[in-house]
Amino acid sequence: MLAGCTIGGATPARSMGVIKLGADLPLSGDDAPDGTPVKNSIDLAVKQAGRVCGASQHQDACFDLQALTYDDVTQGIHDPATGAKNVQLLAGDHAVLAMVGPLYDSLARSELPVANSAQLAMVSPATTDECLTQEPPDGHCQGLDARLRPGGANNFFRVVATQLDEGAAAADLAFKTLGKRRAFVINDQTSFGQGLATGFVARFVRDGGAIVDPSDLGAFDPNQPAAFGSRVQRALELAADVIYFAGAGTSAAAALRREMAARMPQVPLIGSDRLANSQFAKSAGASARGTYYTVVGPYPANLRQAQGFIRDYRKQYGQDVGTYSVPAFDAVNLLIAAIGRAIDDAAGSLPTREQVRRQVALTTDYRGVMGAISFDAHGDTSLKLITAYQWLAPTDPAGRFAALLTVDG
Repeated sequence: MLAGCTIGGATPARSMGVIKLGADLPLSGDDAPDGTPVKNSIDLAVKQAGRVCGASQHQDACFDLQALTYDDVTQGIHDPATGAKNVQLLAGDHAVLAMVGPLYDSLARSELPVANSAQLAMVSPATTDECLTQEPPDGHCQGLDARLRPGGANNFFRVVATQLDEGAAAADLAFKTLGKRRAFVINDQTSFGQGLATGFVARFVRDGGAIVDPSDLGAFDPNQPAAFGSRVQRALELAADVIYFAGAGTSAAAALRREMAARMPQVPLIGSDRLANSQFAKSAGASARGTYYTVVGPYPANLRQAQGFIRDYRKQYGQDVGTYSVPAFDAVNLLIAAIGRAIDDAAGSLPTREQVRRQVALTTDYRGVMGAISFDAHGDTSLKLITAYQWLAPTDPAGRFAALLTVDG
């Protein structure tokens, strides 16, 4: 009868009902290796918390926590239409006060308007498209963030950095970790490539480096056969000591790396998470060595404060954490903390979704296993962790850890 928290060592907390945390994840098909570890992290966080109580004034007002998760996979892959329908189901359950997810940018585009209309706060542990939350000065997002929010107030937050931050992290890797000072940029002119290139250039110059031949940032047509001989020759003539590939095509990146190996073999190539694909290393062959790539998110082994969670996860599920497990764990606990404050706002009663959304937006210096998290006016995190990896051989299944980078400012 005395289960749950107590106040002052004497007053038993009273359970006033159930609060559910929703989630939309790929739990089957090809994407299950991404989604299942996230579901595990959500379930573990909810199990460990058990209840959520008022944060301060109403600590005796508690609600039992439950997780409610839907699968967004259709015909073997994640499906934006299915994701939107799942969010409609979550919105139709009045006990669901917030949700974790989605994992993919395409899902966010379909789900965000549905959740926004329902005032349902979403915290994503994985989406990186800056256009979901921002309108960069160059206008490449074309006002998407506003169109995704038909209800007005922002309800979308994320605990990971954006692609713009990934470009900035690559610049820090080049300048601060590798000691490079003259960068040559090549980009595929897509919004993805332009965003990466813009982030890299701004940061590399701020760090103190120089962008050689900055006129068009090495623009190339990704629809044409990859031919980078003249570009690499130009980089060689301008004494570039690092090349940054801002693009999505692994075959184009591999062609670039092979050309670099022939003309300037000692100069490293840095790219985005698109180069994490082992197909890049196989295509680049022996020249893959010396290529670095960045991935948005933490490297769990290098996070001291995450080791307890990692041990608990392994004990519970008998396997290592997944790519998005640590951010998902922080997302859940951050939401639970916000709900606790919302219970206070509701004078010890069940809070509204709007009260929860408002408290998520007010999150400041939340101490998670990744570090201290605050949200800006766009819903983007102040804690911008990027992991850098290096390809050492074409036979490696993945790159080797090189550095954990924090993008500030």
